[in-house]
Amino acid sequence: MCAGTAGAQTLTGHSPKSLLLCDQATASARNDGVLPPVALMQCGRPEYTGEARLAHLAGIVNMSLTIDDEGRPSEIHVLNPLGLGLDESAVSCVRQSRYSPAQKDGKPVPLKMDVSLAFEEHWDSDWHLGAAAFQTSGGTIRPVVVKTKYPGATGDRRNLKVCVHLTIGKDGAPRNVQVPAPQDARLDREAMAIIGTWRFQPGTQNRQPVDVPAVLTLVHGTVARAMASSHRLQ
Repeated sequence: MCAGTAGAQTLTGHSPKSLLLCDQATASARNDGVLPPVALMQCGRPEYTGEARLAHLAGIVNMSLTIDDEGRPSEIHVLNPLGLGLDESAVSCVRQSRYSPAQKDGKPVPLKMDVSLAFEEHWDSDWHLGAAAFQTSGGTIRPVVVKTKYPGATGDRRNLKVCVHLTIGKDGAPRNVQVPAPQDARLDREAMAIIGTWRFQPGTQNRQPVDVPAVLTLVHGTVARAMASSHRLQ
């Protein structure tokens, strides 16, 4: 399965930034006579990691969480990981938020909520990375992106998500780069060519380099820019 969601990408602005898009009590709780929490201190601006910036990673981290009876976020779970440190950054940021707790029969109660945090930046390319997933196990440390190259913008407005499967070798070079579910022959080839130029600090196990399978989701176009920029905290 391809990692990431193309519809979550935004390319507005000229510097790394984030935006708390939505913050909603679940419908079942609202229909149960519970007054939802009220945000007292919203999440600030989380860290946009250097690796994510280098890889042109942008997207939305959707999280589920519980606001406890003291108004603190807990049990935070990332629903759609972006990778390269942005998920951890989003969780850390949301954990700092504070609420007036939900109320039922005049008493504070815990309540589950969904929160979305967008990471967005502008790059001079038709392509950007939508998500990065590495298949690690048994104490393996994932590879780290150290070199990328994207072609300049051409004005091609086609919107497409390309799931590129590869193995990152012990030397940090991509191998076996392929698109298992072809969609557009030219864009598929271009996506594979982009990933083929990347270099990584290889994954390690017991301090020794190892091969690590990965799925990198490249996004072509400016999918859902208006949608992402129009949401606000509710």
